[in-house]
Order: sequence, then structure tokens, then C-alpha cells
Amino acid sequence: MKFDNRAALVTGSGRGIGKTIALRLAKEGAAVVTNARHAETAERTAEEIRSAGGRALSIAADVSKPDEVNEIFGRATEEFGAIEILVNNAGICPFLPLPQITPEIWNDMIGVDLSGVFYCSQAYARHFIEAGKGDGRIVNITSISGERVTNPELQIAYCTAKGGANMLTKALAVALAPHRITVNAILPGTIRTEINEEDLADPATANRILDHTPLRSFGETGDVAALVSFVASSEAAWMTGALLVVDGGYILV
Repeated sequence: MKFDNRAALVTGSGRGIGKTIALRLAKEGAAVVTNARHAETAERTAEEIRSAGGRALSIAADVSKPDEVNEIFGRATEEFGAIEILVNNAGICPFLPLPQITPEIWNDMIGVDLSGVFYCSQAYARHFIEAGKGDGRIVNITSISGERVTNPELQIAYCTAKGGANMLTKALAVALAPHRITVNAILPGTIRTEINEEDLADPATANRILDHTPLRSFGETGDVAALVSFVASSEAAWMTGALLVVDGGYILV
């Protein structure tokens, strides 16, 4: 299979996009480390992988905390050897107007959505290079909100963090190229998940988004997972620093 004898770490893989990515990589042969802030959430995805005959290890950790990130890679390496595929998917998105964004909320958003990408990529690179491996893959799940202010009333912090993650992707791609590690980002638009299910059930909200989406539909978590599968594979060996949009055309209009 595509990822036989390769190990992958998917942060924020307890539900939604991250869970679908973890299941997809496992189905294609990867040993997968699942991660979430809460142990039971990460374990549910890992158990689903094992039930399907795959290999999985769940690790609860907050990616905004460097010590916990280092623990992830220490335990993962002990279990599966060097992690060859890192998917930085963990993210939060509080919808708040500017006056309600407290320093704590701001720091949490930047900590998870931007600093977490940096800490995980740094730890990954350290372990991967020390292992003497080649053809490493980092895939960052960011957002079209990092390139376009999609909701200026409620998503200022989110747009800022994702914009930083997009630029971080490019900087890491250059820095890690000598080590044969590619770094790319996938920028989803509106994807149906448990998080936004209630919002998208509101006709006014749904129509507002669809009116700006040329394909007149929402994305599914599998749309993102399919792209991760390609970018993480040998077929994308000469692609690095790319920002790949999957949004039904929303960013174009």
C-alpha cells in the first residue's frame, strides 16, 4: 500500500478533518499516532484504526506547549521509529468580535494554530534528521482565511494565526529542503464537520456561504484527506512550499 512501513502523526485527530485524515493514512498502510488535548478523544480514533486492522498509538497533548510536543515525538519514536509524515491539523476557532478577544483567548489561538505548527515541525525535523531519514513530509492544514479575511467581524485572531501558518509553511519549506523534507499547506474552505453542523443547518448561514462558492456545495472531510494522501506520498516528492486550496472556488470571488 501507499504508506507501508511509514509512520504518521496527525495532530487534532480526535474528530472532524483530523480524524478522517488519520483513518485515510491508516487505510493506506501507515502506522498512525493520533493526538488530541483529551486522551479519550485521541483514543477513539486510534481504536477505530485498530479495529480496521491498522496500527495506532494515541497520545493526549496540547501542541501549544513545547514540552508536551517533545513527549509526543519521544513516545511515537519509541513505538514506531521515526515519524516520516507529520500532519499539523490541530486548531481552534473561537468566533468573537474584536472587543471580546481577551489576551488569554488571543494567546490560546496563536498558541495552537500557529505556535503549535512551529513546535511540532521543529520537533519532527529534529527527530527525522537525527534518524538519518530522507523524503520526509510535513502537511499543514491551515485555511483560506489565512489568505482572505473571510469573516472580519468574528475571525480576526483566526485569520491572523492561519496567515502566519501559511507563511511558516513557505519558510519551513526552504529551511528543510536540504534535508529532503517537503512542507506544504492545505487551505480548506467550509468543510462539514461536527463543529459547524449546527451553523450550516441554518439556511441563512448556509446560503451566505454557498452564494460565494462557485461549486455551490460544502466540502467534506474526505476532500481534505484525499489531498493529504497525495501530498504525503512519493507522487508529490517535487512539491514544496505550496498552498493548496480546497474550497469549491470560494476564495476566487
